[in-house]
Formats: sequence, structure tokens, C-alpha cells
Amino acid sequence: MDNLFRLKRSQVDPAAKVLARAFENDTLFNAYFPDLTMRVEQIYHLMKYCLRYCRKFGEVYTTSSKLEGIALWQFVDPMEEQKDKPRSLFAKWLIFRLEVALGEAVEKVYSIYDYMISIQYELVPLPHWYLMMIGVDPDFQGKGYGSKLIKPMLSRIDKEQLQCYLDTNIEKNEPLYQYFGFKTLKKYQIPGSNVINWSMVRE
Repeated sequence: MDNLFRLKRSQVDPAAKVLARAFENDTLFNAYFPDLTMRVEQIYHLMKYCLRYCRKFGEVYTTSSKLEGIALWQFVDPMEEQKDKPRSLFAKWLIFRLEVALGEAVEKVYSIYDYMISIQYELVPLPHWYLMMIGVDPDFQGKGYGSKLIKPMLSRIDKEQLQCYLDTNIEKNEPLYQYFGFKTLKKYQIPGSNVINWSMVRE
């Protein structure tokens, strides 16, 4: 991938800290973790889970060794993913560690995540790429790092002739993703929260 770097195992911890800062005020993570005094630490533990999982069963890219921005991508086949035993076992190990770190807060994460995934599989039932997460360190936001992270992968996905799915709970992000060719398929409120989500697909 041009001008991007695969995240190394040794970078998981600092990358999780970058993403925790990037999403500290995000509406979805506020719903996950309403306690402001614990939110950054809780997001950090969740990000470590996501990074470890995606490094093994997806692809994680950063802009440089400085970790200005990080993007997590996953190839999703809704019909086959549940049959993948190695993936399931690794996920269960990570989930156990996440439960230890988050305690009761993990139930809210499960509930919201499961609902969002059900919407994703309903809208895009065929194999596709999922932009699981893209975050830029607050110190580097507004400097083009988000675009740098997303463009090379979209070019690759075009060559593979696959769809790409993402969801966002930030309304101002909708036109940004539309600029990259995404179309909004569904706008909905996540049950039990005040979070509005936009499900977007790039054909």
C-alpha cells in the first residue's frame, strides 16, 4: 500500500492510546462508556481488542511510525465468518481479556455492537470490505491524514471489484465519505441510546 505501513505488534499499545484520544468525545463511545472519568482508559482497552483482532484477521495501517492516523480494515463474508473456528477461538480469548478490563461496561459494548453488525449483514450480505475504524490523533487532525489512510485501500478494493461498508455516528462525516464514493443506505437510532448511525456502502 503506497505510503502506508502495516501496524506492528509492538505498536498495538501506542496505537490504542492514539485511538482512545481520537474517540474520547465520540457519541458512540460516550454511549459505551458514560463515565467521563474512566472513558479514555475504557476506550483504550476496547481499541487494544479491535487492533489485535484486526491485525490477525484483517489489515491495520498507519501513516508512519509516529502513528498520526490508524485505519482498521476487515474482509467480511457474512456466510463464512461464523464457521471460522480459529477466528472464533481467538475472538473468545480476546473477549475474555476485554471482559476482565471493562467489567460490567462490556455488556453495553456487546449490545450495541451486535445490533450494528446485524444491520451491516442485512444491508451487505455478500463478501465485502469493512472499514471498521479510522482515527487520527487530535494533534494531527485536519491535515489530510484521514484521506491518506483511506485512498490507497479504496483503490485496491476497486481492483478487487468488491463493495466497501462503513458506519459513522458523526453527521458531518457523511458528506466526507460521499466524496469518496460512499452512499448512505440506512440512517437509524441505536436502541437504548441517543446514537444516530449512518450505514454507508461504496459499490
